[in-house]
Amino acid sequence: MQPLRCSECQAQVLVQKNSWEHTSVQWNSEARRRCFELGADEGRQGRHGAPSPTCPSLLADITRAATEGLLDVLDDAPVPSPIIP
Repeated sequence: MQPLRCSECQAQVLVQKNSWEHTSVQWNSEARRRCFELGADEGRQGRHGAPSPTCPSLLADITRAATEGLLDVLDDAPVPSPIIP
């Protein structure tokens, strides 16, 4: 995992781009507190296994960093298009 800082709130998280379609983000309590999106959701109770809320600004920064080669993409092969008969 590689550290990445959000350009909006400066929260630093750990990111792993397994492929262009799959990204893992590891948040810590400081990053959650700093994030404008997640900080407002502090203490949210949700169903176990339900998707976690996300930050659109951080997602844009991850995409930019991967596109610019600043973030490794472990499997950068494009996903094949489905064959439609």
